[in-house]
Amino acid sequence: MDIKLHHVNKSYETGVETINVLKDIDLTIESGSWLTITGPSGSGKTTLLRLLSAIEQADHGQVIIGELDAMTALEAERRSFRRKYIGYIFQDFQLFNQFDVLTNVMIPLLPYEAKANVKEKAETLLDMVGLNNRKNHMPSQLSGGEKQRTAIARALMNDPQLILCDEPTGNLDLKNRDQMMGILQDIHKKGATIVLVTHDLELTKYGDFQFELRNGEIVNRIMN
Repeated sequence: MDIKLHHVNKSYETGVETINVLKDIDLTIESGSWLTITGPSGSGKTTLLRLLSAIEQADHGQVIIGELDAMTALEAERRSFRRKYIGYIFQDFQLFNQFDVLTNVMIPLLPYEAKANVKEKAETLLDMVGLNNRKNHMPSQLSGGEKQRTAIARALMNDPQLILCDEPTGNLDLKNRDQMMGILQDIHKKGATIVLVTHDLELTKYGDFQFELRNGEIVNRIMN
């Protein structure tokens, strides 16, 4: 899906001051492309992903994600759009500690499709990320890398057209990092749009173009 951000600004109130996190962002991402975003901590990378997922709304500007006008859509419309079209790999995993690995992966589709079909799909994805032997374990029994792979499998449950990745390999060793990037490459070849945030400069070789965020502004746009 095509994505367009025009004159986008986002700030947060701390109670003491206003922090301008994103400043006048202009960005177009064509459907099926892969954008890699780098930049230091606090530069606005995660906030940008949250705007692209319509989890949050910008203060000003235009945010168009496929057919969704994220600035005018109601919360219910934005939530439905995310469920249908977006996969989000969170940096902090956001697993449900009261459920086992398999259930965590199934959760996005459980209310909407037959449980048997959802379970079969979740098991296929867990096998793909090398975690089928851990499917009955609780998140507290997993390593950081295993939690990350669980989060990746969950993000792929709805066959997303747009995949947003916030440091998706941050807790993985080199072998598992390369495996996960291979999975993302395969999904990208099938037409998914990918936006990947990373501190790992090795990952900038993936994708079609990249830029760096600094102090809430886009710098150093590079075509791969």
